[in-house]
Amino acid sequence: MFKVPRMLTLVLSLSLFGATGAMANSLWGEYEGFSKIKMTINDVEKQFTESEAPAFLVKGNAVFPVRALSESLQSLVRWDNANKTVSVYKPNVHMFVAEKVNDDYSVKSPFGRVPKGKKIDFAVFAQVDSLKTPFYSFKISIETPSGKQAVEPHEKIVNGQKENFWYPWPFSVSFSEAGDYVIKFSIKLDEGGDYTTVSEKVIVSE
Repeated sequence: MFKVPRMLTLVLSLSLFGATGAMANSLWGEYEGFSKIKMTINDVEKQFTESEAPAFLVKGNAVFPVRALSESLQSLVRWDNANKTVSVYKPNVHMFVAEKVNDDYSVKSPFGRVPKGKKIDFAVFAQVDSLKTPFYSFKISIETPSGKQAVEPHEKIVNGQKENFWYPWPFSVSFSEAGDYVIKFSIKLDEGGDYTTVSEKVIVSE
């Protein structure tokens, strides 16, 4: 009925959420004859385009789009068409920032808040483990509170397996806006694919 690579759904029993049964009539409309349900991630409603399959009910079970759910939870998704298998990978990625760093990248002054208007030279440290799938590249980027790129993102091509590693990179940022500057660590599984954010770190400008 559906093209699996485009849809990639995950079935979860409603009993997991304490529900006793499916609603007779959906509050959110229908999809292919099934009742649609609202899907939220951290209390933010997930919006679906017309070309995407939304979350819906089948025989009392909630069916979620795997890619939408996994990416919202900062996980990676692979589709193996030959074996009709969906694989989800959740690497552990921890980041911190330090303003004063020695030549050997040992840390002197980690921070998380900056005065608005100040320009700071600092390094982003990413610690990655349990990345159990080969991937093409990763990227470190910094977004301003208004959603723009604060500096040019840094991209590193791996094109292979790299399950556990540390990676530091220097940046120079002018914190001209008040609010949250978001550092994102993203991974691209295949050269022609898209980046998926797997970790975020916030620097508050005030």
